[in-house]
Amino acid sequence: MANFSENYYTPYQSAKLALRRFVRDRLRLSPKVPWLFRRVRNLVEGARVLDAGCGTGGLLELMERENPRIAAYGVDIGHPPFFLPVGTFLSGSVSELPFVDDRFDVVTCSHVIEHLSDPASCVRELLRVCRPGGCVYLEVPSPRAAWFPFFNVFWDDPTHVRPYSRIGLCRLLEMQGAQVVKSGTKRSLPAVIFGLPYVFIGSLMGDPQAKSMFAIYAFGFSVYAVAEKSHYHEI
Repeated sequence: MANFSENYYTPYQSAKLALRRFVRDRLRLSPKVPWLFRRVRNLVEGARVLDAGCGTGGLLELMERENPRIAAYGVDIGHPPFFLPVGTFLSGSVSELPFVDDRFDVVTCSHVIEHLSDPASCVRELLRVCRPGGCVYLEVPSPRAAWFPFFNVFWDDPTHVRPYSRIGLCRLLEMQGAQVVKSGTKRSLPAVIFGLPYVFIGSLMGDPQAKSMFAIYAFGFSVYAVAEKSHYHEI
């Protein structure tokens, strides 16, 4: 991805579209995994949260909104055209994170490992920088993301390597010694209700991601898994 990272961010410029921001910020219909956001909400002041492969920082921004007391950090191999959170952005690889061991209370990595030929090295790094007792959250496209040709399907992105089932994602974490505490398929009823009109409205407004928004949250195109790092975890 490093060879064309600047071009890769081009579709995400649509995140600035007024309608998309209104739906996310005013109506607050962005799909969330409740377990993760409860964990973030209960963090103490100054607790550190890292989003590895953060892109423009949309997930970090939502977590900052959930708990303004956290110290948010984002890492990405490219240089996003804008960074939404008030936290800190660093350029770096998810397979070689620029942090010391046991630094973060929550580590997220959303829609990243499906781009990697060696996802295990990334998971090891996520666990390394997570403090004992902290948690690592992974989210990826499921095999269903390749089923519907009308929408922006998995193989439309040439940087994608493979999708993951929920069980496969859990096993990936467990193979690195992590204890999975929560997993599931990401869906959102409000996103389904409002997402279908946005397929047409967003497309008319020139949003290149409009077709994917409805399908992602209606058909369970994304799966997630959360693991807690043991106090005696060895990598």
